[in-house]
Amino acid sequence: MYGNDPEVIALAAEIECYLKEHPEAADTTEHIARWWILRQRIEMGLALTQKALDHLEAKGVVERTQQGLYGLAQRRG
Repeated sequence: MYGNDPEVIALAAEIECYLKEHPEAADTTEHIARWWILRQRIEMGLALTQKALDHLEAKGVVERTQQGLYGLAQRRG
């Protein structure tokens, strides 16, 4: 029925992943959308954001402070 819709397939994969990590989970459609999916996307977004920051740091675009804050690299020279 929905087998050809890439958005449905991707979302189904996210739900399946969540259920594998939390086998006792059960919730309403609204809470699954608001909490399970949002949580999964935040976690994925955090990992991707860290990779992007690492890339920018390697290029000298951003610097990380000792406190773990990122900002525009100070040009020295």
